[in-house]
Amino acid sequence: MPIRRHILLAASVLALTGASASAVPLARVEGVEDPALNAAIARIVGEAPSHSDNRWRNRERARDAGEQIRRYLDSQGYFAALIDPRLDDDQRPLVRVRPGERFTISTLDIRFETPEGGAQPGEDILAAAALRTGQPMRAQDIIEAEAALTEALRNNGWPLARAGEHTFTADHLDASVTVEMRFVTGPFLRFGDPQLAGGLADLHEDYIAQIAPFRPGEPVSARQLNVYTQRLQALDSVALAEARLAPAEDDDSNVRAVDVRMEPTPRHRLQLSARYATTEGAGAEAEWARRNLMRRDQTLTLIGRVSELNTGGEARLVFPHWRRFAQTLELGGGVSLESTDAFDQDSVSARVSLSRPVTDQLFASAGVSGQVARITDATGQRTLNSVTFPLGLAYDDRDDVLDPRSGIGAELEIRPGLTFGDTQSQYVRAALGARTYFPISERMLIAVRGRVGGLFGVDAQSVPADLRFYAGGGGSVRGYGYQALSPRVIGVNTGELEPFGGRSLVETSVEARWRYSERLGFVGFVDGGVASATIEPDFDDMRFGIGAGVRYYPGFGPLRVDIAAPLNRRSGDAPVHIYISIGQAF
Repeated sequence: MPIRRHILLAASVLALTGASASAVPLARVEGVEDPALNAAIARIVGEAPSHSDNRWRNRERARDAGEQIRRYLDSQGYFAALIDPRLDDDQRPLVRVRPGERFTISTLDIRFETPEGGAQPGEDILAAAALRTGQPMRAQDIIEAEAALTEALRNNGWPLARAGEHTFTADHLDASVTVEMRFVTGPFLRFGDPQLAGGLADLHEDYIAQIAPFRPGEPVSARQLNVYTQRLQALDSVALAEARLAPAEDDDSNVRAVDVRMEPTPRHRLQLSARYATTEGAGAEAEWARRNLMRRDQTLTLIGRVSELNTGGEARLVFPHWRRFAQTLELGGGVSLESTDAFDQDSVSARVSLSRPVTDQLFASAGVSGQVARITDATGQRTLNSVTFPLGLAYDDRDDVLDPRSGIGAELEIRPGLTFGDTQSQYVRAALGARTYFPISERMLIAVRGRVGGLFGVDAQSVPADLRFYAGGGGSVRGYGYQALSPRVIGVNTGELEPFGGRSLVETSVEARWRYSERLGFVGFVDGGVASATIEPDFDDMRFGIGAGVRYYPGFGPLRVDIAAPLNRRSGDAPVHIYISIGQAF
C-alpha cells in the first residue's frame, strides 16, 4: 500500500536521555537480535527515575517506550516492524519488538523545477545528495540530502532555490521505497560588478571590487556573498558591511550587480600603554594611526616609546590586499636609542616587507631591511651598517591571541645579511619559536613554550648588537636580570666581565594556569634558558627561574603580574623580580 511520509518526523527521536544514579530503563525490550540495533533502541527508550509497582503507570511506560521505538525504527527504514508494549510476568513494562526487514531505496527520482527556458542543474548538483539506490531508507540521509542539494543550488547560480514537495512510497511486498524529491530552483543568475550602494566608507570602487571572492560573470553563490561581507567587514577602515544582490534592472537579464553597503570606523586611533618589570624598568608607548590614508584601506601608524632600555620612534605604512587579496605590503622606518647592560646602540633603520597567507593558519613573509648603527659594547665603539633579507613562516591556530586556551603558535625566521663599516661580514641568523596549550579541565590548562636560535657564519661581535642572542628577563627567563644569561666578555674600557650577546639561544617555559573566577586567575611557572658564545648551546650553563602570578580579566585580555625567583642564583642575581604587563606571557 503506497504511503506518504514527511521524513522530518523521526529526527527528534535521535536525542539521548541523560542517566542518573538511580535511573532504570523505561521498559525492557525483547526480540531484537541485531546487537547494534538493540543498543540503539535501548538508548532511544531512555530511562525512568525508578521502578514503579503501579500497573497503570507501568502500562503507560510501556506504551511510551513502544512509541519511541516505533518512531526510531521508522527513521531507520524498518517500516514493517511489529511492536507490542505490555507488562511482563512481574508486572513491569515490556516491549516486544520484531523489526522485520529493513526497507531500501529502489528508485531515486530527483527533479528540478526551473523557469521556462532556464538552465538545468547538472550531475555535479545531483551528486551533492549522496543518495543511491540500494541503500537503507534512513530519515537522516534524506534530511541531509535535501539540505545539501539546496545549498549546492544556492551556491551554483540558483540563490533563490528551495525544497519542494517530496514523496516517499513504500512497497511492503519487496521492502523497498520509491523516493521522489522536488526542488524549485528559481532563475539562474550570474554575478555582475560590485557597486557602492550605501554607507559612508570612502573607499575606491575598484578596490572594493578587487577583494571580492568572485568575478563578474560567475554563477551567483550565497556562500561567496557571505565571504565578501566578511572580507569587507575585516577592513580596518570599515565598521559595518553588507554585500547582497542588487534588484533586477531587466527582467530578461540573468546578471545581477552586487550592492555593497559600508559604515566607516573613526579615521584616527590613539592607543596608550605602559609596562613595568624590575629587570627592564618602566616603559610607556603611544601609538597614533590614520586609517584609509589613500582610500584603499591603508593605515599610517606613528609610534613613540620611552623606557629605560629603549627610547625612540617608528613609522609604518600598511597596504592591505596589495595587488591581490590577503597580500600585505608594509613600509617602515624608525630611530632607536637602546641602552642595556650588554650594549648601547643608536640606530636608524628602514624596511619593506611583503606577506601573504599560504593557508588559513600558515603565513609567509619576505622583505629587506637596512640599518645604520653606532654601537658601544665591551669591545669598544664602532659603526656597523647592515642589510638583511628576512624570510619568515608563521603558523597560528590559537583560539585567542591575548588569552589562548588551545592551538599552536609558531614562527620561523631566517635572516641572511651582510654588515659593512668598521667590520665587514656575511651571516645567516635563524630563530624558531613555538607554544601550545593543554586544557586539563574547564578552569585549568598547561601552557608550554620553546625557542631556539643560531647565528651562522660570523662571530657575535661582527653583527649589530640587536642581532645577537640574549637570555634573561620578562620575555625570556623570568627570575633573572634582563640579558643576564648571555655570554660575557672582558670590557676594553672596564677590564671587567660585561654581558655581550651570543651566537645561539635555547629557551623554555611551562605554565600552569588556573581560572579561579570570571575576573581572577592564578599562574605557576618555570622558565629556563641560556645564550651561548658558540653555535652549539652550552646546556651546562642553562639556568631556571620559578614563580607565580595573578591574572585579572577586565574583558579584553588579562592584566598580568608575575613574581619570579632564580633557581640557580649566582652572585649578583637579585632574589626576586616582578613583571607587570597585558596579556599572557605566551
